[in-house]
Amino acid sequence: MAFLVCPGRVASRTWRWEELVLGVAKENTVLVTVIDKIVWAQLGPSYVDNVRAANISYWLIAALDPETSLGLGSMGAVGHCFNAPADRLVYKGSDAQYKWGSNHWTQTTWNKVHMMKAVYEFGVHIIHSDTDVVWFSDPLPYFAARQRTSPVHVVIATDAVQTQNVKGDTGLEISTNPHTNINTGIYFMRQWPGGLAFFDVWLSFQPKNVGHDQSSRSATQRRMSRLATCTYSPTLAQDGFNTLARGHFFRGDPAMPKAVLGPDPSARLYYAAFSNTTAISFLPASMFANAYTYVNARLWEKLAHPLYVVHWVWGGSTMESKRQNMRDAIKFHDPPEYYTSPDLVTFDLDLLPMPVGFNNWELQRTEEMIRFHVQAANYQLQQAYYAFAIALIANRTLVMPRFQCYCSKNWYQTQSCRINHETATTFPFTCALSHVLRAKKLNTGQFALPPDATEYAGHKVLVREYSFLDNPKVPDDMKKSFVEVVPSALPRPGGLRLDQLVLSTEPAPRGHGRRVTVAAPLSDRELRAVLANISTAAGGARVLHFPQPVRIFSGFNNHATWDRFDELMQRHTTHWCCRSPPDMKAYNLTERLQLVALPPERYKSLPPLEARTSYLHTLGPWQGLSKGT
Repeated sequence: MAFLVCPGRVASRTWRWEELVLGVAKENTVLVTVIDKIVWAQLGPSYVDNVRAANISYWLIAALDPETSLGLGSMGAVGHCFNAPADRLVYKGSDAQYKWGSNHWTQTTWNKVHMMKAVYEFGVHIIHSDTDVVWFSDPLPYFAARQRTSPVHVVIATDAVQTQNVKGDTGLEISTNPHTNINTGIYFMRQWPGGLAFFDVWLSFQPKNVGHDQSSRSATQRRMSRLATCTYSPTLAQDGFNTLARGHFFRGDPAMPKAVLGPDPSARLYYAAFSNTTAISFLPASMFANAYTYVNARLWEKLAHPLYVVHWVWGGSTMESKRQNMRDAIKFHDPPEYYTSPDLVTFDLDLLPMPVGFNNWELQRTEEMIRFHVQAANYQLQQAYYAFAIALIANRTLVMPRFQCYCSKNWYQTQSCRINHETATTFPFTCALSHVLRAKKLNTGQFALPPDATEYAGHKVLVREYSFLDNPKVPDDMKKSFVEVVPSALPRPGGLRLDQLVLSTEPAPRGHGRRVTVAAPLSDRELRAVLANISTAAGGARVLHFPQPVRIFSGFNNHATWDRFDELMQRHTTHWCCRSPPDMKAYNLTERLQLVALPPERYKSLPPLEARTSYLHTLGPWQGLSKGT
């Protein structure tokens, strides 16, 4: 079969499947990713950058549409990409955006499986990767070792947030079992005689609703109806794989066969429910990580395991959250001007002392842990409030600090501030931005006063990730164009004119740039004058650093502007979630707590909340009562 490679710097020509697949393979293995234009626009260039940075040479991308094909060609990916043959795809539709549960989204997951089978047919081992994945290092040595030492056919990622593998154990996941949810974002499939039949069984679930039947009929009625009529609504390829591998253990359907554990526990595998000669095992979440095990638990560090990859699930509900996490890790592809164009404001955070023994508090103290986390997060956000105000007044981009978290955020309950009873996470950890602020709003440039706010019309606060100034793409001369602005000792000298607010200038302690001491605190009118003075004297400093933003800024002269800023700041602040239903019922608590960026003296500007959310400061002191007392 012939097909067209992606167009690009080298003239496109017709290739044969074998020529491309076998030509790119290393140790008879190919890493395959399937991308459409929606995902390409969001994550595609980052994926290509990172697979190259990991020194992986054996990668291929199947482009599902011309836009993706052209994008790959523009990145010089000729020889590593091809246009997905239409005759191999059941679904050929498109959409303007992905929406969870939409037909386009679900059917595109199946297109990936069709393309993986197409590559597998040429006798190579395959590694599948979703696009919202960052490869940190080459996984081929890991998979090659498994082929030499294990009879397993498919090694796949899960939704686990912990591993039972200890230090020194870098093999298959020791807790492999058919009760654990599988995530098909990353998997390895070796060549074996039953491989194509396994794909056929998997693809047979495409027209069947094996994962998301939410009708009101009984389970027996739904099952009998499906078996009798074979009429199903679309479902995810991942649900298909979970059904194939786990069977009864996926949805509790007694009509389905059960997966069977292997006879030798040391083999760490089980046999698939609908393909009982196929051995399945799991990838440890330390080495094949998700956002939780990378950001919160940092499992690979604690266990001294190699980190091969991070799949950015478990890290926020929006695409912007994923992109922000990738930027924090210095793994997102942004255009050159992202790194060279902004004038910056940076600031330091002061932290509350963590209670003694906090990391060892047990389940019954979860509510205390939650309250300390929210108190500590609010304390940090209330410092960020002043930094955002300074950045808005200066019309500069704000570099996020390393916010520290003392409790994990999730969409369902935590236990001792951790998810699914994992015990590896130690507090504090550096928060994902979405744990404290609304990443989507910040990353789409929404931090601006309304157009009729004439005082700062046209001013906007864009943000950069906390690792921005560590990124080698940021020019050194920009980093060294630096002024540190520090407050004078209190009380502030009286009777100063605007041109007298800068009290002294000296070399900055870090060895480059200058330190400027100002007569603090300053109103917005005074701050504008000081910043103009600094800019003129420094020749336009690119980085203005505020070690104590709370001490620098006193507030807006215009009360209407101040009120609008409060509203804007709180609108960009997220909530913490979630308490457990038993605790909510026993103590009459809300599921969520809204974080507060406004200083206590500005609480009058806080909006009312919906029923499932409350403010920490409206709650009475926690008494630490046991349930039922």
